[in-house]
Amino acid sequence: MVLGREELKFARDLFSHYYRVAHLRLPSDLVSREFAFQTLESDIYVRHVSFASESEVRAYLVINTPKQSYYSTARYLAPSAPSYSEAVWQGSEIMFDIDADKLPGCQTLTLEKGVEVVSEKCIDVAKEALKRLLHVLEEHMGFSDEELMVYFSGNRGFHVVVAVEDPEWLKLESRHRLELVDYLSGRGLDLKKVLVKTPRGKFVAYPPKPQDGGWRSLIARYSGSGTSDEAVGSIAVPVDPLVTQDISRLIRIPNSINGRTGLVARLVKIDEVDDFKFDESLSPFSGYAVIRPTISFSGSLIGREVKVSRRVVVKVDIDIALYLVLNKVANIVRYELERVKTFEL
Repeated sequence: MVLGREELKFARDLFSHYYRVAHLRLPSDLVSREFAFQTLESDIYVRHVSFASESEVRAYLVINTPKQSYYSTARYLAPSAPSYSEAVWQGSEIMFDIDADKLPGCQTLTLEKGVEVVSEKCIDVAKEALKRLLHVLEEHMGFSDEELMVYFSGNRGFHVVVAVEDPEWLKLESRHRLELVDYLSGRGLDLKKVLVKTPRGKFVAYPPKPQDGGWRSLIARYSGSGTSDEAVGSIAVPVDPLVTQDISRLIRIPNSINGRTGLVARLVKIDEVDDFKFDESLSPFSGYAVIRPTISFSGSLIGREVKVSRRVVVKVDIDIALYLVLNKVANIVRYELERVKTFEL
């Protein structure tokens, strides 16, 4: 089901206003990247798009107001070629995806018509996994803060992109990228081998210490004396293996709008992860809207308590209205956009 005429006009108006002023994080080599967009009108994906400059990207976003906006982790000689063999792959950045709804301790709420609502608690759980991921990438794999781009997905979790120039990293094959996932998730980890040493041929218990390195240091850092499989499970970083292994993966343009929620895929500085809040501050829009909901709902939505009833006209904050409209559970009666804010790079 696509958006109605008034709802489409509402979403396009807000998206266009935002993209006129947004600070987008685009790769310096954007001429080598494939861009892709999902449309608001039909949910169809437009693929194999290329641009010569940042101004061209902005003009496309303002005029076409896509629902979702992406570029490739891969670099190509001919990014707009209709097939990947013709595009000629030159290497890919490494991407990690943490989805809150896949983590222990997160319970999402599914409303009528399959609408999923992610809670602040779930995002907090994802933040803890994100911090462990960043620790491993920096302390175990040697990446610097400057090589790691971190941002909120705009919906259920966080993305981390390792933006390096070293061809040995860029040209890692899918199977080698999966080995990174195995290390992060503790897959195949044998605690008996990790937690003992063999002086003079004898096996002796060897309690882990933070300075030991590898998984011994992770166990010491995050679970103290806990050395069970359950402890390993609580330390493991559950990144999506399909995302990391994919050398032609599309990633959401940082600081673009997530068309499922209307929230910005906001960049997060590594030293400010703890301060990240899942609330209305992630919306660039201020104002109000009068809507006619097609479902009844009472609960937390983008950090605020919201109560609406089916077919009962109600006035709500414009970001709440956009969330409901994008999920096709509310119709627009009228709205007033008061302010559009930007987000730092």
